[in-house]
Amino acid sequence: MANNRSHKLSHTMIRGRIYYTNFRQNDSTTPVRLTLGTDSRKQAEVIMNQIRPFIPLVQNGAMDLEEFKLKIQGFRAATKQDFDEYLLNWLKGGLEEAKRLPELGRYHKQITGEPLSPLDTANEAQGYANSHMGHMYNGNDISARMMTAALKKKMLTVNESDLDQIHHIASQIDMNQAFMSQAYEAFYSGDLIRYQQILDSMASALQKAAPTDKAVLQESFPQNKVALDETSPAIGPTLLEVWNEYIKDKGQKWRKQTANENQRFFDVLYHVVGDVPVDSVTKQHVRDSLKVAENLPTRTRLPYSRMSLAECIDYDVPEDDLIASEHVHKHLKLWRSLLKTYLVDQKDILTKSPTDGISHEVKSNRGGKYIDSELSRIKKYLFALPDSDYRKWYFLTLVYTGARRSEIAEIRKQHIRKDEETGRWYIFIEGGKTEHARRQVPIHKTIEAELRACVETLKDSDRVFGNLPNYTTITYDWVELLRVLEIPDYNEFGLKRRVHSLRHTFISHAIASVGNHALVQFVVGHSRTQSLGITARYTHTPPLKALLPVIDWASRQ
Repeated sequence: MANNRSHKLSHTMIRGRIYYTNFRQNDSTTPVRLTLGTDSRKQAEVIMNQIRPFIPLVQNGAMDLEEFKLKIQGFRAATKQDFDEYLLNWLKGGLEEAKRLPELGRYHKQITGEPLSPLDTANEAQGYANSHMGHMYNGNDISARMMTAALKKKMLTVNESDLDQIHHIASQIDMNQAFMSQAYEAFYSGDLIRYQQILDSMASALQKAAPTDKAVLQESFPQNKVALDETSPAIGPTLLEVWNEYIKDKGQKWRKQTANENQRFFDVLYHVVGDVPVDSVTKQHVRDSLKVAENLPTRTRLPYSRMSLAECIDYDVPEDDLIASEHVHKHLKLWRSLLKTYLVDQKDILTKSPTDGISHEVKSNRGGKYIDSELSRIKKYLFALPDSDYRKWYFLTLVYTGARRSEIAEIRKQHIRKDEETGRWYIFIEGGKTEHARRQVPIHKTIEAELRACVETLKDSDRVFGNLPNYTTITYDWVELLRVLEIPDYNEFGLKRRVHSLRHTFISHAIASVGNHALVQFVVGHSRTQSLGITARYTHTPPLKALLPVIDWASRQ
């Protein structure tokens, strides 16, 4: 969508045909762009003439941005989008109420213990229908006055030039209410054919009233996004709406760093749940959101700071880059503050919070591993690939060495060496993320001949896997492989599995099979004093023959 500055109207820009403010605060490079809610240049000029004196106050810090937003809201005249939104809500509400009539008898009996009287209900409904029709017959403007009052409550002014449009919308609302009453009368008179015809007429009116350009409408009014799906009833405030209200009430005292952090915490919940009515958020939504949070990277570091939340979720994050467990707990803490403290205790919007009974144990981050049957399927699939497919020997080398993916990506032909004492070939890893990363890794007999064949025609300085795509593509290709093999992203303990999980799997098998933790540490490049909580058995690097059991036994299944 193009962004265009308006050179005729200072401090504004146009985006999607809608006017926005456009200026910078003195201590910030980020422009202040707030919707004026109109595509009319004349209306935008009127608004800017009223709010322009406040712009210097915002720039020098004398007025905060939230107060300035209220100034804009207070001065904004109602637009066609406001009128359309108001009408749409009425039409949707009427249709949904009429659709629920077949269930009304059950609800009535549950509440009162008595059945409905079809005859009395039909007669009463006919009276309401006559009343709404009378408004139109007699020129009663009660619906127009009600609409004007509702718009003023939202700090929107109505001009004399808007009155014809307001009366037109009011007549459509009266028609809708008359239709709804007639639907009651038809249903409780037993005339189901007429009842269905009325529903069809109401649905048709709703469809005609629905805006055709959703993107423009939602961008113009992000604080009141309209759901344009006719089948979705409005059930209380949405998650995004209550979050915006929460920020208005609580966010005034937040430091910038805290505000940014809290927004990131909310974004995770919003990504998982979506902008649903807040009373439909469940405990499972919260659990799923926690699972996502546990597998996120530290998003203040590169390259993650340049990635969207969705990209971070899909990324194969190395274990060392995962956010701390305490940080995951902060996500849950914010969600509790919003859903329980704010919506239950303070606003009475919810009677019970979906966070009740949900806790997060603060512990070290761990990735999941593949079980034996899954690993066997992975191996079988990889061995069946053609040699020209980079995935075959790259992923199999990870499977049979337990090395880090970055280490294997960097090995060159000169690093494939033969041990004279044992006659076994090994990979010499020159360096990595720690001093312990420099090491010898024996090559398993299963892949030895094929790996040597891959490098036979290469120069000593050539990378063994010189045809690798970028990091993200490799991750996506691995995820696709898991999809084909129907291997879930998470194991039964809720731990995420990606390419790095091959390393977890190898280490788990090695420790269980060999029993000598120190040798495992040498092979995988872990610290020999800290990572497994033991003192190094060796004060020197062990010979290759001492490391062979780690490779041969860990990968035998």
